Amino acid sequence: MDVRIRTIRGDEWRLWRSLRLRAVEESPTSFRGSLAEESAEADERWIELISKTADNPNGLLLVAEADSDPVGMLFGRIDDSSEYLDVGAMWVDPDIRRKGVGRGLIDAALDWARAAGASQAELWVTIGNDAAERLFEKSGFAVTGDTEPLRDGSDLAVAKMSAEI
Repeated sequence: MDVRIRTIRGDEWRLWRSLRLRAVEESPTSFRGSLAEESAEADERWIELISKTADNPNGLLLVAEADSDPVGMLFGRIDDSSEYLDVGAMWVDPDIRRKGVGRGLIDAALDWARAAGASQAELWVTIGNDAAERLFEKSGFAVTGDTEPLRDGSDLAVAKMSAEI
């Protein structure tokens, strides 16, 4: 199996939307938005969101493809101070987990941020998602102690993790 990680362009918004909706459906406790909310978003909103990130030098949209099929995703954004990389929207198809794709996505994002001059990375992980937390720890992230609800009305919480890059 050949896995390739690449950035996507703003005009590939349909690819991102498709991956995002698959991710939210498969792992609903890992994302702040619900499938109902995200499925209801108009095409114009997806176009705006993806092009705004893809066309921004401080934005990063990565997709992992296995034999040309999209199997993973990651969003990154470097803050205005150029110091922090915010990582989010990370997901890997369950059929390909534990094969290095998640680590490849994280490594690609950290390499990109490091080259841009960022020195810290931050992300949020759902408390109880031990596999994701272990993956992030192997990439140098540590739990900070900060927590907050996953979304309004949810009993689930997310924990902030950070890493020096």
